[in-house]
Amino acid sequence: MRLDFEFGEVLAFVTVAQTLNFRAAADRLYISQPALSRRIEKLEAALDMRLLERTTRKVELTDAGRQFLNHAVVILEELELARASMVERASRAKQLVTVACVPSVANHVLPEILRLYADTHAGVRIRVIDESAGKVLDAVLEGEADIGISFLGAQNADIDFTPIRSEPYVLAVRRDHPLAAATTARWADLERERLIAVSLNSGNRVLIENVLAGLPRRPIIHYEANHVAGALGLVSAGLGVAVLPGLALANDAYPGLVGLPMREPELSRTLGLLTRAGARLSQAATALQDLVLRQIRG
Repeated sequence: MRLDFEFGEVLAFVTVAQTLNFRAAADRLYISQPALSRRIEKLEAALDMRLLERTTRKVELTDAGRQFLNHAVVILEELELARASMVERASRAKQLVTVACVPSVANHVLPEILRLYADTHAGVRIRVIDESAGKVLDAVLEGEADIGISFLGAQNADIDFTPIRSEPYVLAVRRDHPLAAATTARWADLERERLIAVSLNSGNRVLIENVLAGLPRRPIIHYEANHVAGALGLVSAGLGVAVLPGLALANDAYPGLVGLPMREPELSRTLGLLTRAGARLSQAATALQDLVLRQIRG
């Protein structure tokens, strides 16, 4: 169903009905009297009824006008409630920032950043999506996350990827492991180890597989975990060793483990801040983005 009158026409009628004076109504609406008259005429034409009786001395409502006024007032009140509700909803949305990041960042870097952020933005609510690199990228692309921190997306035309820092991969071993006394680890060393890996769905696994595929003798993967934390748990239990991003062992989260930088070849990933290309961030999200860049870059 299509209504043949506009909001401005209804507002004009209600204002005239309340003032019973065209000049006063025109002044209140900041329009000219002829413009006000045209709005009333268009509304009456759309309704096919006379709403006002106007003489040189006074303005009066017709019976139809009095009846329509009751409905018109309700219409305007409902529209104002809807407007106020939408403004409040938009305001609340601006005070929620969603960050998608890979688990190593969520566990070892983001908490301190959010602590600093809370000092200046105590009223902002934060939602953290800690998922694999691929899911972080999807969350940003689909608008589910305002910003992302990951190592995938640099080649995506729909993503603005700001490099933050390069992060080397290390071999996580227990402190009582024979390799723990070394300063580095070689990929060739893995042939003699029980290798623990993260899932094939992980962006980390993709990078690691590229190196393993080039080795003369590929090590056997004895255990597989969905996430880095699971792989570290298996290493802590003495079930093997794992090649993981260096952040996974940051902040002494696993004091019983040592991380040895991988050599021959070296392997690293570039952590970056992701936003949707052309997206306009809220002030709260922009402030968090700037803080992420300052803190992780060091």
